[in-house]
Amino acid sequence: MKPLVILWFLTLAVWAVPHTALRGQQDPESITFNVSSVSQYDYGANPIEGCWDALNCTLMQIEAMSISSRLEYLKYMSTWRLDALQSTNQFHALEGVMSFFMRKDIAGTGTWLSIVHAATIEGLQRGAAMSLGLSDNTGGNPASVKWADYFHLRMSGRLTERVTHDIAWATAEQTAVDYGIRRADSAINVEKPSSRILRWIQFTRIYRTSMQYRRTILWLVRMAFTFTSPSVPMATEAFLDWLTDVTDASSTGFLADVAWTISALGLSQNGEDPIADSEALMKIATEFWEVFQLRNNGGERNVGKASDDRHSFAPLVL
Repeated sequence: MKPLVILWFLTLAVWAVPHTALRGQQDPESITFNVSSVSQYDYGANPIEGCWDALNCTLMQIEAMSISSRLEYLKYMSTWRLDALQSTNQFHALEGVMSFFMRKDIAGTGTWLSIVHAATIEGLQRGAAMSLGLSDNTGGNPASVKWADYFHLRMSGRLTERVTHDIAWATAEQTAVDYGIRRADSAINVEKPSSRILRWIQFTRIYRTSMQYRRTILWLVRMAFTFTSPSVPMATEAFLDWLTDVTDASSTGFLADVAWTISALGLSQNGEDPIADSEALMKIATEFWEVFQLRNNGGERNVGKASDDRHSFAPLVL
C-alpha cells in the first residue's frame, strides 16, 4: 500500500511543480527597497498599534516586519479579528510556514522571498478588513477579493464541505503567492532569488494543488484501486486530509522542511534525468508517509511546533 500511495504523490508532484506564475497586467508600479538601510518595526510590549488594529498595513509595511512580527500579527488577526468571520483556526498552515522561515533564517526583510510572503499576509489582511466592513481597499492585491469571498462563504455556511472549502482557500492563497512573485520580480534593489528558493516555491504548489484537485485525485485513486487494493483509497484520503489540513501547522511545517531539503538537490530542468528526478520525489513522498504514519500511531517527530489549539475542522471533517 505504501508504494501505491507514494506513486500517487509522485504523480501529483510532477504535475504541480512545473507551473509558473503569469505576469499580471494591472499590478502596482515597482517597489523600491533600500537594502543598505533595512528597518524593522519594533512594536514593543504592545504590538497592537497602527495598521495592525485597522487591518490596513501596506505591502511595504508588512515587508518591513520581521517574520516573527508577521507571525504575531497573524495570531493577532486570528484571535481578535477572524472570530467574527468564523475563521480563527483557518491559518495555522501559514503559521507553520513562518515557523519554518524562522528555523532556517530565510525570508529576511528586503529579500525576494520576503516580498512574496508579505503579499500573502497583505491579501489575507485586506480580505478580512473588507469582510468586516473596515475598508474596501484591496491595495492592488488580487488576493484581497479572493479572501473576502472566502470569508463571505464561511459566514454564509457555504464552505461546510471539505472540497469546496479547500478550493476556496487554496485559490485565494495561490493568487496571493502569484501576485507576490510578480511584485518581487519587479522590485528594485532586491537580489534575484536563488535556484533553491525558486524550486522551494514550486514545491509548495503541491500543497495548494492537492487542495484544489482533491475530488479529482481521490476519484482517480478510487477508480484505480477500489477492486484491487481497496485500502489504498482510504489511506490516500487520510493522507491527503492530513497534508492539507489548514488548521494544523505540523503538516505545512514539515512540507516546507522537506521541500527545502529536496530543493537543495534540484531536479533536472526539462526532465532530461527522470531517474534522478524520481529518486528525489520518492524521497519526499517516503518522508511524508513516515511522518503521517507516526502521527496516526500517536508517535511524535520533530516537524516544527504546531499550535496547541488545533480546532478540528468541525463541519469540514469528512
